[in-house]
Amino acid sequence: MKKMYTLSKFLLISHLLLFSTISFCQAGLWDSVKSVASDVGDAVTDTASKVGDTASDMIEDDVSPAQKRQTIDNNAQKTLSRLFEESREAQEYYDKAKGYAVFDSHEFAFLIKTGTGSGVAVNKIDNSRTYMKMLGAGANIGGGIKYMQIIFIFPTEVALDAFINDGWSADADASAVGGDDSGQLGLTLADGTKVYELVDTGIMAKMSIGGTKYWKDDDLN
Repeated sequence: MKKMYTLSKFLLISHLLLFSTISFCQAGLWDSVKSVASDVGDAVTDTASKVGDTASDMIEDDVSPAQKRQTIDNNAQKTLSRLFEESREAQEYYDKAKGYAVFDSHEFAFLIKTGTGSGVAVNKIDNSRTYMKMLGAGANIGGGIKYMQIIFIFPTEVALDAFINDGWSADADASAVGGDDSGQLGLTLADGTKVYELVDTGIMAKMSIGGTKYWKDDDLN
């Protein structure tokens, strides 16, 4: 009964989000869709958070925190192995890095896209682990659901600690939103952190992670 209620709540929120977006289009405001992600601010973020939490509730009702941590760790290791197979450059950055973070994200793409995910940030010096959440919102034309992995490789402990303890928002980092024109794969942030995005077809050559936020998962730490 609880899962049926949770599923109904999730579907209702999803429909409200979609119908609200369509109403913008019908009102002749389609040209403003590209700015909806930033203009909608807390409203979209809050709705996306509720959708993500509801989806997590449906999937994880019977999963213990220890099992969740183990699943996240296993996914992170598999993702790193795949990344290194795809890019020798990424392997070289990782070998010199002080830490890394790996996130699995499900992106629900309608007219407004919302992406929710979980991951782990690891200090390579002492192997300490911090489990984290992610949320993204932005304008999108099209539909569907996409699965992806986001990998951060931190050159210094300072960069890693700031990411973990302060959280991180791509909107506050122009280098993340603007992209990397260096010709290399992924992004290079202002502090030297490398960011890669893996999808079904491999590493995204050009990417922008604007609209995404990362923070500690209090339930798993």
